[in-house]
Amino acid sequence: MDFALCFIMDNTSHVSRLTSHVSSERGFTLIELLITIAVAGILGAIAVMNAPDMLANYRVRGAGRQLYADMQMARLRAIKEGKEWVVGFTGTTYTVKIKGSATAFKTVDIASDYPGVNVCSNLLTEAEFNPNGTATSGSAVLFSRSRFQRVYISSTGTGNIRIVNCTACTGCP
Repeated sequence: MDFALCFIMDNTSHVSRLTSHVSSERGFTLIELLITIAVAGILGAIAVMNAPDMLANYRVRGAGRQLYADMQMARLRAIKEGKEWVVGFTGTTYTVKIKGSATAFKTVDIASDYPGVNVCSNLLTEAEFNPNGTATSGSAVLFSRSRFQRVYISSTGTGNIRIVNCTACTGCP
């Protein structure tokens, strides 16, 4: 009988220790929740304020990559087909075609495809890509309110095409 009584007493003291331990840890306090909500609100406000500039930057980068890819395509087709290819600029639109052809292989309107992105092609009205891989030198600048990106063809005559980020490109607003 002593053993049974001792066992019951041990179990009850263990149960009472568990319930007192659980009741002291009920969850978060109201102050902790308010601080967490305030921090989340501040981070959300910062993200919302930076979203338009981030979107404009992505659009300029996308337009720059598009132009770069189309210039590379014109260069490679000139080499492959043995004909001169041109990328001609008119305002915010450029066309890719065989030189002298009236039919454009591809036409891209940057202003409609990438809203908020402008093109400054004062330095390049038409890029010619020759069958031997060389090209005329020049550059086009794509820009928005907060970002400038220059796509240029090397002046060494090698036909290399590069994309360069610049803070304010010369020859453009």
